[in-house]
Amino acid sequence: MNWPISACRLASVSLLSATLLFTAAGCEDANDLGVELPGTANADTQYRDFPVTASTVLRDSTETQKADRFLVGRVRENVLGSTAATAFLNLKLRPLALDSLPTEVKRAETVVASNAILDSLVLEMPFDEVSGSSTTPLRVNVYQLAQPLDDRTTYNSSSSVALGPEIARGLSARLNGTRKDSVGTKPNRRLVTVPDRTVRLKLHGGGQTSTLATSVFERLKATGFNQAALDGLWKGIVLQPTADFNTAVVGLRAAVTTRAVFYYRYTNKKNTGQLSGRYSIPFSKGSWTRLTINDAPRYFTQVTNELPTGSPLSRLGGPAGATQSVAASETNGLVYMQGGNGFGAKLEIPGLEILRGLAAPQANGSPAIAINRAELLIPVRPYANLLFSLPDSSFLYEVNANNQSLYRPLLNTRVERIVLRDGVQQTGAGLSSVADDFTNGLGYYQNAANGRLYTLSDANQNFSMIMTGYVQAYVYDKLGGVSPAAFILSPSLRNSYGLSLDRAVLDANNIKLRVYYSQLR
Repeated sequence: MNWPISACRLASVSLLSATLLFTAAGCEDANDLGVELPGTANADTQYRDFPVTASTVLRDSTETQKADRFLVGRVRENVLGSTAATAFLNLKLRPLALDSLPTEVKRAETVVASNAILDSLVLEMPFDEVSGSSTTPLRVNVYQLAQPLDDRTTYNSSSSVALGPEIARGLSARLNGTRKDSVGTKPNRRLVTVPDRTVRLKLHGGGQTSTLATSVFERLKATGFNQAALDGLWKGIVLQPTADFNTAVVGLRAAVTTRAVFYYRYTNKKNTGQLSGRYSIPFSKGSWTRLTINDAPRYFTQVTNELPTGSPLSRLGGPAGATQSVAASETNGLVYMQGGNGFGAKLEIPGLEILRGLAAPQANGSPAIAINRAELLIPVRPYANLLFSLPDSSFLYEVNANNQSLYRPLLNTRVERIVLRDGVQQTGAGLSSVADDFTNGLGYYQNAANGRLYTLSDANQNFSMIMTGYVQAYVYDKLGGVSPAAFILSPSLRNSYGLSLDRAVLDANNIKLRVYYSQLR
């Protein structure tokens, strides 16, 4: 089953929930907590904490196609084993203003193409995330694609495509480099040292020779260079970590400057010296707007997991691994969720059926209780996650007993059933699209309930998800389908284009669903 795939705003109610997180379950006067229904101040209103049974699962794929970044590298650690990321990318012509083909640069009335000389071909990729250590340079092998990625095929983290010829082996790039940058204005302008957040892989030049680079450049020097000419020579790019690199996975941004750049030189018009030129070819969506993203080149990240031998988590691997769960009791009371590689926290909430029983219709046909507020409280185990950043959001997906996503029909298609935010019908009725609606905010996935991360201190962090509307729909039988056997909590949201290896280690024994409800009479 494919996984849907991304600043804390500390609202007063959620702050209250965070401070109450570790208090004992019980009943209190809801008016003391500021929770009541209009006209029911005298009702028997109470709150109750329902325990949650948590385990770790590993889904079989994650959305990575045309994400906001692509991942390259490998990171190995003792808990979840090894995660490797390989990027597969198409190239598509879309020059920048400072680019020029040799056939377009003129020397007086004569084009310079005939005397243009290729100096280098460099893959330039800005990055904004390193999962692991940045002290060891990234090392990769670079291949061609055997064929360009198909525009009609959907790719995800478990997809595999054929490699073409090798372009370069064992190229390295620093992840902790610096550069000089100019700040201020004259006469107070000065140079400062700033981090250099760009991976540069030289495929040709400086002792590195590539027949592919010279072949493409020779075609650049001829008239009529176009996409078909490019595809005939260069099918695409594969960036694969070397077998001995295992210290980091790098998040490379799908930016305007994510490009293959040909640097060349040519003789000036007086034949007294040489001038330099450049021509670049993008291989991500950065040069396209959200309105033209369908025209951007195809690319995706393949993510593979090598689970630790001898660990209970190892049974999540193999053909049937996606149907398995590892109870928190087998992993020291902890469960894991992580973006990119498919780990999720499976949550079983028996309290939902208890509430449904409490709400059984009275003699007059109305439910016996009113759900005032429901909040899922998920504590983070402090100091248990050293290599990865914490995600700032989490999302709940409804699944069956085999961890397979439940689906519902919506707008002539099928969508995965997720917990939607309060104020939206849980069936998706009233929403206008499956994709994000940037005008009215009525896209299906963009209305997912968000379990936000709240940090009170380094030792006190938790995710909090308001899910009043969902609990009401469950209890009053308004879900519009079968009830889920469980939920999977993930930092990844389909259609959001987010991709990272952000990880949360959760204190499974203290996850709870807190519900405020009133007895109706």
